[in-house]
Amino acid sequence: MKIIVFSVLFMLTSTTACAQEKKDNSPVISSKSKTISSIPFLTKQNDFVYVDKISLKPVINRKFRNASVFTPTGFAVVENEKNEYAVISETGKTILDFSASPISLDVVNGLTMYKKDMEYEKKMPVWKWDWNIMGSGIKKEQTYHRFEIGVLETQQVLLRKDIPYMEDNYYLNFIPVDDSHVFWNGTLYEIRNSHLHKTENNLAELLEGRRFIKASNTSFSIYGLNQKKAIHTELKGTETLSLKYGKETIVLNEVNKERYEPEVPKLLADRITDDVYPFPQYDKAFPKEITKATASQVEFIKQTSLVYSITDSPYFLLGVFNYDHDIWAYSWLYIDIRGNVTDSIEICHFKVLDQVGNLVWPDRKMILPDQFNDKNWKFGKINGYEGMNDLYLIPIEDEKQVRSKGLWNRRTKTWEIKPEYYNISVLDAEKQIYALQKEKDGLYILFDHKNQKNIGLKEYHSISSDGLVSVKLQSGQNIYYYIDLYSGKEYKEL
Repeated sequence: MKIIVFSVLFMLTSTTACAQEKKDNSPVISSKSKTISSIPFLTKQNDFVYVDKISLKPVINRKFRNASVFTPTGFAVVENEKNEYAVISETGKTILDFSASPISLDVVNGLTMYKKDMEYEKKMPVWKWDWNIMGSGIKKEQTYHRFEIGVLETQQVLLRKDIPYMEDNYYLNFIPVDDSHVFWNGTLYEIRNSHLHKTENNLAELLEGRRFIKASNTSFSIYGLNQKKAIHTELKGTETLSLKYGKETIVLNEVNKERYEPEVPKLLADRITDDVYPFPQYDKAFPKEITKATASQVEFIKQTSLVYSITDSPYFLLGVFNYDHDIWAYSWLYIDIRGNVTDSIEICHFKVLDQVGNLVWPDRKMILPDQFNDKNWKFGKINGYEGMNDLYLIPIEDEKQVRSKGLWNRRTKTWEIKPEYYNISVLDAEKQIYALQKEKDGLYILFDHKNQKNIGLKEYHSISSDGLVSVKLQSGQNIYYYIDLYSGKEYKEL
């Protein structure tokens, strides 16, 4: 049985407002959050019906080829036998009609955002035909995407656009700024009566503290929400920092140099004051003078190639990359806004990721110091997710080149889950629900780490954070259905 996994996305994307075409009846307005008591239930006929989670009695008198769990606002994506997709409410009412366009949902600030994305072949004019010089024919069509993105409750359309397949993409990565504002596709919106109203356009980047960056040609300005006057204006990107140390001027060239030029430079300089504001929040000026440092620290600073502002602190992070073939990593120092240099700081909440999302700071030796590596393990890329606090997933390779993963507690310096598993998947970071895979290509079990117990008795080929699991039957067929991650209860007919 083929199944479509309907993912709820939490990302960032772009949009232009479009006029809403009224279809028939008035839009459906849902409450900001509902108590969801329904769940997709797999029948013996390999279709899904929605049932009450407790009694398992049907609550919607309709069957679907595939079905998603309901969002906190009470909507789900379903698929029929014609491979068409629709959105329904918890009462079974069709909110978006069936069509060939796959649908994604995301909830932000109590509103449900939807995306319809259909791939199709578009006939092109003669001057855009693809002439194959090897004689295999002429391609007269090009693959396109047809996007529609909007607010489900009011069916307000924010974007409707057809674009070539390889040229651009749009995501449901709406970011809440506060209870009444969201940021999406370079635009700040205010929420009024479940509609999104543009308040600021062409924003280059959203910052913490309800601030954002506007770009104008090659200059940048930082604004606060609902503030007409800029906090900083006419900032210019730079890759150079200058520091005075006594009578000496230390010039750092090519700081935060990246392979691909970012939309907003990692260092923004005020041309009038010469103040330089570093990434990621551009919230404070880098000191112009070293006031307290040892000779070795000053020599380190002269080699610095990475400078980040550490959020919610007076410190900046200074990094020097070690190009030794055995130790491809950064060494670190820290300097505060007054120019005092120190070897270490006690800050755990701040993280630095590289361009592909790998954790750079805190590095492995800060998380798992060498004195706890008594088996001479080699380590892979460490991951820590929001809500995991001091817990980190650490990949390990032993002396026999056998790879495994463990869950390490940085604060207690102990293995919460020993590195005896091929894979550990985080299903609920806050409640510490994990999926454990003992061996490569092996089955997953549900594990409640907080209460130190397995959940349920079953093993699965895959387990998703929404409770969707897959199992392989004796016939070799894969089937998919839902379970309760916290009890192991399965929602399928026996």
